[in-house]
Amino acid sequence: MSDINNYANNDFNKDEEERIKELEKLYSKKAIEYANYPRNIGRMNDPDGGAAIKGLCGDTMEIYFILDDGRVSDIKFFTDGCGATLACGSSATELAKGKTIDEMLTISPKDVLNDLGKIPEPHIHCAILSVMTVHKAVAYYLLKKNAG
Repeated sequence: MSDINNYANNDFNKDEEERIKELEKLYSKKAIEYANYPRNIGRMNDPDGGAAIKGLCGDTMEIYFILDDGRVSDIKFFTDGCGATLACGSSATELAKGKTIDEMLTISPKDVLNDLGKIPEPHIHCAILSVMTVHKAVAYYLLKKNAG
């Protein structure tokens, strides 16, 4: 490797380390991890429950789930939002895994915030958006179940 490439790589690594240190002042390590490597991201064909909500910030959150023996066996989310929205969607879906419908309705934005540890106050609405979408997906499931 030439000296310029080595220098460039060292600068990049140094810049990346500084960026991570700055992020860790605002976000927990778990929130950063979930934003960079989201859990349960994707869409589903023919889910048992699903919903989409566009938040006041302009971010859209979609949640889909499948039940097996009355419990969430698979759950996915999709968003066009920021890193905090990705982190909150990841957390909300992780919290919903294995839950019954009634248990899913007890998930709160505070649960998501506690699970993530720390996100900046201007992004707390992302936790609300993710949980509202989980609850709307449950409502869709219940309406579909009772209509059929």
